[in-house]
Order: sequence, then structure tokens, then C-alpha cells
Amino acid sequence: MFAEGDYISHSSGGVCRVAGITLMEVPGAGKKKEYYILKPVYDRSATVYSPVETGKALKCRKIMTEDQARALLDKASGLERLTAPNSKELEERCKLAVQSEECVEWARAIKTLWQERDKRLSVGKRMTVLQERYLKAAEEKLCGELAVSLGSERETVEELLRERLMVGV
Repeated sequence: MFAEGDYISHSSGGVCRVAGITLMEVPGAGKKKEYYILKPVYDRSATVYSPVETGKALKCRKIMTEDQARALLDKASGLERLTAPNSKELEERCKLAVQSEECVEWARAIKTLWQERDKRLSVGKRMTVLQERYLKAAEEKLCGELAVSLGSERETVEELLRERLMVGV
């Protein structure tokens, strides 16, 4: 169970601060359930209500600590990119990495898609729509979480991540 003030990664809300817990009527069930009141860090006008008892099913977890964030950045250059025999399968692997809710998998997807974008641009082509979508999702998730964990701005973290992921590429 999360406590008020905790920062969590929520599958649909991104990085959120737990603002509290409330009882809400469950439509059609005639009973009340506990819900987390979540305030997304990067969408100040939004509020997300997430059932307390199904937090794990909704892929909620505490965000990385500062030490964990620094460790991830330290090992970023050595992360393997995702591989696939063709672009459709690569898109599927990127999709699964983004959905995994695992920071290392997000970083691998970002590295893969940044390299794919650079390769395609060098021959005058753009990324596919799905590749762009998965890249944006992975960047938002990972850079958002790293920024909160490190107490930094998202843009600064994205630049730092690019430096670390693209070493030797």
C-alpha cells in the first residue's frame, strides 16, 4: 500500500504523487471501495483515481530512488538495444518494452528507437508512426521518473540520458 506523499509510477497516469485515499461508490456493485487519489506530476490539472486493492494489476509501483536512478544512468551505455528480424517485429518488441513498466526496458526501447531514427534520417526517411508513438511513450515514462527521482528537469534528464545511452554508437 502506498502512503500519502509517495511518488509512484502509474500505468496510465505516469509519475503521480499520492494525494490521499478516499472511499468511492463502485458503480453497479452497491458498495464502496478505497481508491488512491493520484496527482500526475506532469499534468497538474488531472486527478487519477486508482483502486487500492488492484494497484498491482494496474501496474503501480514506487518510483526509483535517487540511487537507483543514478545506477540506471551509470549502466545505460552498456544496455543492449532491442533486436528483431524485421521492422514489424521491432515495433512489437518496443511496444512490449513500453508496456513492461520496467525502467531498463524503457531505456532499451529508447536506445533502439533513437538509433532507428538516426539510421532512417540518414537515408532521408522518417520513423514509422508506431515507432514515434512508442518512443514518445518510453521517453515520457523514463525521463519523467528519472527527473522526479533526481530532482531535476525533464529536459535536462533527457539530454543526460541521450549522452549515456548513445556512448559509442
